[in-house]
Amino acid sequence: MIPKYVVFNTNVTDRQGQTLPVGQGNDLDELLSIYHGKAYQIMKVKTLSDREEW
Repeated sequence: MIPKYVVFNTNVTDRQGQTLPVGQGNDLDELLSIYHGKAYQIMKVKTLSDREEW
């Protein structure tokens, strides 16, 4: 099952410079309590059918 939210740490990147995910979950409040601060960015996951036309 696809999680509702994915957490990225903007200070951690791979060799290509891509930001790496550090967590995921369905409870936004829980993620905000665990991952707080400027280094973390919580993104809501959208399915392909929910995205706008490219």
